[in-house]
Amino acid sequence: MKKKKKRNILHKGKIATRSFIIIIGLCLLVGSIGFNEHLLFASAESVNAEAESITKGQEEESGINSSTENKTTESEVEAENSDAENELENPENVSPRAFVPKKADGASYEVWYDGTLGLGTANSLVKGATDVHTTTSNGRITLPTNAGSSTKYRLNGWYDTNTKKWYQPGATVTISKNTVFYADWIQSNYNLNSNGTLVNNQPDTSSFIRTDVFDYNEIFNAKHGAKLSKSTFTPESGGWGWSNPASHEETWDGSQSDSFQFTNWYNSDISGSKSLGFPSKLEKIKNEYSGDNGGANIYSGIMPDKIQEGQNDNLLEDLFKTETVNGSGKQYLGQGNMLFQYDANGNATKNRGFGQGYYYYDSDYNGADYNAEKNRFYVYQDKQYIRKQKKSGNGWEDQNLTSSFMPLEHGTINEKTGQTNYWFGMKTEFDFTLPNDVGYKDSYGNYGNQGIGQKDMRFFFSGDDDVWVYVDNELVLDLGGIHKRIAGIIDFSKGTITYYDASNLNGNPIKTDTTTLKKYKKGDHNLKFYYLERGSSESNCSIYFNLAPRYSLDITKKDSNTQSLLPGAEFSVYMNKECTIPARLWKSESDYKNNEAPGNVFRTGSNGKVLCYGLNANETYYLKETDSPASYPSVSNQVIELNIDSTGNASLKNISSDFAVLSQGGTTTIGLAVKNKKPEKTKVEVEKKWYNEDGSPIENDNLSPVKVQLYRSTKTASGDGGTTPEPPGSSATVPINFTTQFFKEGDNGSNNDSSSIAKGDYTYSTTVTSGGKLEFELDVDKVEGSANAAIYSVTANGKTLTPVNGSITKYCSQNCCITGTWGNYPPRNGKYVIDPVKNGTDIKITLIGYLQYGGNPWHPDVSYTMNPIKVSTYEPSGTGGSGSSGGSSQPGGSSSGFNTKPDDAEKVGSIITLSAGNSWKDGWSNLETKDPNGKPYYYYVEEISNLGGFSTSYDGNGVLNGVITINNVRIRTIEVVKKWLNVDGTEMNTKPDIEISAVLIQNDLTDHTNREIPFKLNKSNKWHRTWKRGSAELGEKKNHKYEYRIREISQIEGYSISYSNSEGIGEGEIVIKNQQKRYELPSAGGIGTYLFYFIGAVLITLAALMYWQNHVSILARRRKER
Repeated sequence: MKKKKKRNILHKGKIATRSFIIIIGLCLLVGSIGFNEHLLFASAESVNAEAESITKGQEEESGINSSTENKTTESEVEAENSDAENELENPENVSPRAFVPKKADGASYEVWYDGTLGLGTANSLVKGATDVHTTTSNGRITLPTNAGSSTKYRLNGWYDTNTKKWYQPGATVTISKNTVFYADWIQSNYNLNSNGTLVNNQPDTSSFIRTDVFDYNEIFNAKHGAKLSKSTFTPESGGWGWSNPASHEETWDGSQSDSFQFTNWYNSDISGSKSLGFPSKLEKIKNEYSGDNGGANIYSGIMPDKIQEGQNDNLLEDLFKTETVNGSGKQYLGQGNMLFQYDANGNATKNRGFGQGYYYYDSDYNGADYNAEKNRFYVYQDKQYIRKQKKSGNGWEDQNLTSSFMPLEHGTINEKTGQTNYWFGMKTEFDFTLPNDVGYKDSYGNYGNQGIGQKDMRFFFSGDDDVWVYVDNELVLDLGGIHKRIAGIIDFSKGTITYYDASNLNGNPIKTDTTTLKKYKKGDHNLKFYYLERGSSESNCSIYFNLAPRYSLDITKKDSNTQSLLPGAEFSVYMNKECTIPARLWKSESDYKNNEAPGNVFRTGSNGKVLCYGLNANETYYLKETDSPASYPSVSNQVIELNIDSTGNASLKNISSDFAVLSQGGTTTIGLAVKNKKPEKTKVEVEKKWYNEDGSPIENDNLSPVKVQLYRSTKTASGDGGTTPEPPGSSATVPINFTTQFFKEGDNGSNNDSSSIAKGDYTYSTTVTSGGKLEFELDVDKVEGSANAAIYSVTANGKTLTPVNGSITKYCSQNCCITGTWGNYPPRNGKYVIDPVKNGTDIKITLIGYLQYGGNPWHPDVSYTMNPIKVSTYEPSGTGGSGSSGGSSQPGGSSSGFNTKPDDAEKVGSIITLSAGNSWKDGWSNLETKDPNGKPYYYYVEEISNLGGFSTSYDGNGVLNGVITINNVRIRTIEVVKKWLNVDGTEMNTKPDIEISAVLIQNDLTDHTNREIPFKLNKSNKWHRTWKRGSAELGEKKNHKYEYRIREISQIEGYSISYSNSEGIGEGEIVIKNQQKRYELPSAGGIGTYLFYFIGAVLITLAALMYWQNHVSILARRRKER
């Protein structure tokens, strides 16, 4: 065994040795490879350094005169060429085949008229362009008047690549060396006519917006830093049966510090980075697209910080001066009106984060063509596309389509092979007014400078090349460089300038400037926007900005018959048709200027008028008369839809002119007359609603019909037609129901209140004694560390509740757009109070932001985002409750001094029956509106059916007309009944006069605790005990579930005990049964004592047998021992 173990050890040692040798070998192999690579790279670097040295020498010897004048006379050309005669005479710096010896005076020169700009006729971007070679014996040439047969482009001139001079076609020029002339191409037709279905909304904005349009070509590059670093001329050569024509090749270098270049990727694909359309060594990042940072690099500082009178910047003028200079590589095409659409109602741009009041153009949604002759753009309903292309061994392969902004091109464009005119520019200028200093906040933290729709005044741009925005001639937004699509937002409200990757506008910004705008004060200002497309792969442009005045709404309340003005009419203004989002308006323009808090409820004064200031153009407002003047019937069921268009003209929709009419329109003050009258007859409806004891609706129809009587009186609770709930101290219970909703965009929550509303999955119900107080706390913080959702609004019966001061401690981290205003971070928690609670109350909670996900399918919802609501209720003052502690009063109605109806109320009409058959709704019509003395009648209803186990309350009792709601809330009880039974199970007629002690065992199913509640049952309480929900003795906790059982403590001799529902109940009845016991004695002649004798004998016999067995065993053991 030891030997075998030893052999195993030796074997393992051999394996380890072999492994060690293999590892050493591998290390040596890898080291030798690395060493060889080092030698190889070093050798390559040496070769490259030598090549660069030779090239540098060539460049220094073949330097080109850098004159930048645009027109040259023949004598000037001759003088310059004579100075440059010896530039290529050193053969050491030129390849032997390419070397051309110095010409003698009067000798011939090689000349090329190149319409392809160095790409060759087979690959020319301009289809049909030629590259013509000629010679001159005396140095004098006449430039051609065409450079090929292109129909899309026309020849505008010739550019001498050596002298950097530009000439008209047909000009006579003297040269003194071999040279190449490049064609200066411009588009043949800049008057693109409509080529599709135009958008419906394309206003004429020329009165306040001016846009100038420009076109550029390769000659601009030569004038702005592209240097001819190498020019190679190859003479004609040949032999027997073969020949090579003369040729030329130019290499352009864009590495100059002041280089500003337009680039075309097609040129790079064909000839590499050396053509005039894509020079080599472009100065990064100003001229060359960089993949760093995902292509999102911005090159700042190309343009000056200020545009100063008399100190014009050469580059800015060369690009955007509204005149054409021959040989500049730029064409000024004229003005361009009607590029911008106008979003009148927010539907067009709300999904893009903007909304009402924005002027905009966005190539992601609409293509556009430009017509120079008509000085306008045609904006189409459809997009324009660039078809991406990739060069392969099979030629050009078509790739995906991408939306584009190419106003000098019709339809879908090939990226590389369509002679595409990529390079163009625009300058847009307009004046605007700031109502406030930039960055101004009111005392509530609200920013000023709100545009139409109460949105931050902003200028937004998104695009993939240079954009510069100047305000009052100072640079505020600098998006210089050829880069991927980047967005810039100038926010005149908050004073921020923010740069974003346009593909992730909700992500972290690239950079933010919070100081530049703060210098701008309220008043008039000027904005200049400069735009360039100087890449050649994609072109996109998104521009959004909003400007508008504010409007006043002057509401007058009138009697329809007498035309008398009516005080006390309350109007509530909302931003949505459902009337759940309150508007933000002021009582006067001075309140607005003095930064008073906005509101949405306005009441007519003694003159029957009320003013609302701050309405915006291209907005729709929804008005309700939420409280009528005294003795006038309610009209709260009618909603006035008021639309204000972009010019300030107001119109009403879906409302009768007998009720509301515009008395003035089309100015900054809009007059609205709302009429009401006292009818001769009226109608009252009644509706019954059933609720469980927790306040949730009862959803089954197994409920008994209920009879209701109508009453009338000239007395009212408040004197203004208000409601009459149960008075303080009554036992009526009113239901409280919480529901939720949230803003949603697609499959996600939304941080923009212009998004659609989705129903939330979280609900909660409870009840409150009428006249009591309700407190509840909200906390949108279910997932720790997530602060992307918040409380948008809380309403009770349609009216806004405000949180208790100091109760908000957490705010949303997500930037939210509320009524068109970004930069809002609403609260995530808060405490709300309604005191007193008079009626059944529906509380709606609206969330905004990005909600948490859960469920199947995976989706956002309220229950995954918000913690359960914490609710506390208090009894009315004077009944042992806490009474009032501030907060919101009950929306609508007021307390009365009587129960259900006044004492003098008289019956009117017949009794009606409410049941499931009529959906628990009915009413009375053709009722009198006033008594013989002219006093108005107020109507009340009262249930006359006896509803055991339910509490009854009324919403709206005491109305001139309208709907009264009866709320029946189930009252949960635990009842214990003792029954005394005879032996035969029949109930005793005469019960024992005995007091019984028992306990009610309460099992809390929520926190898994239990306790015993002692009680007595006796003759005086009729052997019966009842506990109601909310009993202090029960001490039930809110939101907890309970189960109850009974145990009798007293032991009653001669009685058995049993319980009904012994397994436990949540509500209902438990019966304790005490039944007399039956006693039976042995009968005569029966078995008597014989059975006991028999059992005793058997036991004695068994004991004797066990003793005998033991004795025999002992004797046997003794014999064995002997």
